[in-house]
Amino acid sequence: MKSVNLRGAVMQSFTSIGPMLDFIALFSIISAYSGSMLPFVVIFSFLLSYFTLYTIYSLSRIYVTNGGYYSYVGNALGRGAGFFVLLLYIIYSVLTVPNISLFISGFSYSILELAGFTAPVLKYVLLLIFIGTVYYVVSRGLKVSITYTLIAGFLEIAFIILMSIIFIIYRSPGFSFSGINFSFNPFFFGVIFGILAFSGGGSSIFISEQTASSHINTPKSLFLSFTISGIIMAVSAFALLMFAGFAGLRAYESNSFYITELVQARLGTPFLILFSFFGIMSAFNLSVSYLNAFVHMVPKFYHDFNLKGEFNRNKLIAILSVTSAGIAIFSGYYGGFFNSFVIIAGIISFVYIIIHIISNISLIKIFRRKKFFMPVLSSIILTIAFILSFSGNTGYYAVINYFLIGFIMISAFIVILVRKIIPRFYMAIRFEYYARINELPEHDK
Repeated sequence: MKSVNLRGAVMQSFTSIGPMLDFIALFSIISAYSGSMLPFVVIFSFLLSYFTLYTIYSLSRIYVTNGGYYSYVGNALGRGAGFFVLLLYIIYSVLTVPNISLFISGFSYSILELAGFTAPVLKYVLLLIFIGTVYYVVSRGLKVSITYTLIAGFLEIAFIILMSIIFIIYRSPGFSFSGINFSFNPFFFGVIFGILAFSGGGSSIFISEQTASSHINTPKSLFLSFTISGIIMAVSAFALLMFAGFAGLRAYESNSFYITELVQARLGTPFLILFSFFGIMSAFNLSVSYLNAFVHMVPKFYHDFNLKGEFNRNKLIAILSVTSAGIAIFSGYYGGFFNSFVIIAGIISFVYIIIHIISNISLIKIFRRKKFFMPVLSSIILTIAFILSFSGNTGYYAVINYFLIGFIMISAFIVILVRKIIPRFYMAIRFEYYARINELPEHDK
């Protein structure tokens, strides 16, 4: 059933980006490490995201499949590459909700601390409430989820525009752009998280089989959601710099949730409540949209990989909810809520870049000598950004690199192992999609 129209597809991608969540979460990381370069990190990351946008925009016009990236890559580069990308995407998706819950529970607790509540166990309670509510909404089905994200997405756009205007009006006394300083390594460490801010924008491809006129509406939704969110986040990044000032951005180094104190001090408790509500709502929107994408990808994966047994949506959601809670509680307890959020966010960002580099290679093969300039340029730029960010990631957060290498090696090993030990299963893998012209199921590779 084609239950998703253009507006629904746009908000599926827009809320998967989550500009307001990026404002309170990722901007705090970028501010702590890139300082006054914050808005330029966001703009640079936005421009980089347009290169990734071109790839998924082009592929979504060729293939209609809820398999998304793994199906695109599998059809262009073969079973091994498609299988490898699938494993990376599973890592990416499974880590997303725990990552968001870690930040939002810490953020919510910081607000409760301002009100005088100081019981650390509340972090875990808030974390479990957040995860449970997200999975409940997704369990109600696509129609309910899309309706929710459509309404919440428009509210989020309206508030973040209003907030940016207020922040600019109440900017820090004596603020001047002349105080901005550029530093190479901090800039590219910030880019890791700047790219992550836009990483969910392609999520509408995973519901393309449920989208009306998908060959038109899915790529159009990608373009609109990226453009709207990019402009909003660039403006809001400048607004935060002007509102907090250079001293305010430096305060993020010692207090990850400094923004709550700043908003309360400068704009009062009523605005802090409104600000916090939309921040939490954005986190909720993003989590629901990501889960929508993943839950609709899994049945396609079952079909393409000829897995035995009937797909059970409720069982999948139950397993994912327990897994999310386990990852979040374990990492929050042993690594701290904010540090674990930064580490997991870094891993997700690097995996996202790798998936898009491989997707670019797929598009180069499909286009061959026709229109191959953009995917080649995108691959080069993303690879350079990856290398600079990876090599510039030193100190405590270098653990991100080690986890990333481990995940890549494990994923590659699984592909090789399955190919060698279960060749019949491997050779039976098919990447089905709906053709652009006749809309009939086709198989390739």
